[in-house]
Amino acid sequence: MQTNPRKRLHDTADALNVYYCLCGEFVLVSDRPLCSLPLRPLDNARVLRCLDSPPHSITGAAQKVRKARVFKVSATQATPKYITRPDKSLEKQYPFNCSRCNLELGYEHTPPPLKSGGKFTFVLPGALTDRQGVPPPDAFLQDFLTQNDDDGHPPSVDQHSS
Repeated sequence: MQTNPRKRLHDTADALNVYYCLCGEFVLVSDRPLCSLPLRPLDNARVLRCLDSPPHSITGAAQKVRKARVFKVSATQATPKYITRPDKSLEKQYPFNCSRCNLELGYEHTPPPLKSGGKFTFVLPGALTDRQGVPPPDAFLQDFLTQNDDDGHPPSVDQHSS
């Protein structure tokens, strides 16, 4: 029994999830919805696995193989940076930004180009939306707006404190 090539193409297109920057620029296509991906506890970034996990742990015990995700990122690499973790250790990150508005969208732990051998690609919370022009519920603006004072104004920063 042969399948219709148009049906196969339609089924494949339905299986893909497309994401955009908050400015509307296309950034990511993935085989899984972002909301179904695991969260990194450090910063709540979504974790896209780039490589299959090994079949054995470092102790040699058999473990479930976690399959790599199928995805493509369209973004500009930014300057590497170091962040301080809660335990005061440093972590080097290679960020990637929107090629239109330069908003930081995520990072990897390996040097450019994207998906060049590292295990994971991380997408920052609130950076991408599945509908052009509509910010996601976890967009960074939500946290900012909830920090307003009683008058509806953002908190002021005193630059002359002693």
